[in-house]
Amino acid sequence: MTSRRQFLATFAALLPLPAAAQAPWGVVHELVGDVTLNDFPLTRQSALQAGQTIRTGADGRVWFSIGTDAYFLRPNSRLRLDSSKPKEPIIDFLRLATGALGATFARGMRRQLIAPTATIGIRGTGVYLEAAPDVAYFCTCFGSTEILAPSGALMENVPVATGKHQARMMMTGLRIMPAGFERHTNEEMARLEALVGRANPF
Repeated sequence: MTSRRQFLATFAALLPLPAAAQAPWGVVHELVGDVTLNDFPLTRQSALQAGQTIRTGADGRVWFSIGTDAYFLRPNSRLRLDSSKPKEPIIDFLRLATGALGATFARGMRRQLIAPTATIGIRGTGVYLEAAPDVAYFCTCFGSTEILAPSGALMENVPVATGKHQARMMMTGLRIMPAGFERHTNEEMARLEALVGRANPF
């Protein structure tokens, strides 16, 4: 039988700890509406780290940074923060199950952004992604990305390098197709860069 002390310790491990109790890794810059971290309300004092899931409700949105990477999530989004090296605190593996994500990344370390219909390799890049179970809209706003998406039994690799937006649609069972620049703005990307002290990329 589990003791009360063991139960409380297990329960406490599931809660998002305040930033003061953790290494100062992730920072919440703006928070509006219903936003949760591991199913508990996210606050401006919450720390963000690998192994956590951020969800936004119908009226929720959040702007945050992790190290030198910056992000925003729009309503009805679910983002999992992960590390490819579980023993290290570096978040370099992001899973957007649904919703909309804008992000800018520092040069150097490679990251992977996973959506249900695509895997995107990122390094020193600004991106925008909307994900649903069978379709995704993805834009390389600046920098370069590598998009890997299923096309039937094959995988199609599309490298994209740009100084200005290049968008793609990725649907289950179909090829990666060009798309228009929409659903996000230069101003949003510039604001993300400003959150981590970088200049306007445009």
